[in-house]
Amino acid sequence: MQIKNRKKHDLVQPDIFDVLSAAWVMASNDEQPIMTYEGIRQRLELSSSFDVRALLQSRGDLFRPGVTAARLAAWKANMIAGHHLPTWIRNIRGEEERRRTIDGLKVHDVFRSQFRVEDGAPKSSLEVIDWGLRHIDRLRKATFEARDTTAKGWQMWLVFVTSLLSIVATISVALLKK
Repeated sequence: MQIKNRKKHDLVQPDIFDVLSAAWVMASNDEQPIMTYEGIRQRLELSSSFDVRALLQSRGDLFRPGVTAARLAAWKANMIAGHHLPTWIRNIRGEEERRRTIDGLKVHDVFRSQFRVEDGAPKSSLEVIDWGLRHIDRLRKATFEARDTTAKGWQMWLVFVTSLLSIVATISVALLKK
């Protein structure tokens, strides 16, 4: 495949903290508290190889995976009636295909904000959304600091080894001259 025919999301690996932030805002502020991993993937134009489920499930401090089977069944019935359709489902052409997609949703295909767990939960307050974004930013900073510390450690060892080799070379040259 030529580069000019590839979509932008195929060329650039998204920053996981940007994905977490966007998913957090959507899960906190969407009309429907139940979110689908596929909906996040499509809304953020992530490639099909990006594992949204694993990323969001790794952050139990922000997101809660799944819903009860009864709650999912009620939401599916609501969607089949034409209410609270996620954009990615609404964009499916053909009533039959849309119905099959809705029927195919399983408990493990959905998640919620940790702060919108009850049925019919209202949108999160700005304070809660801000808390989550600041929390994600702290995670980002901690990750970058850890990477920076590791890189500095490798630089220190490289300088040490280079200095040691220089000393050995100098001693070797001095011994060869004798």
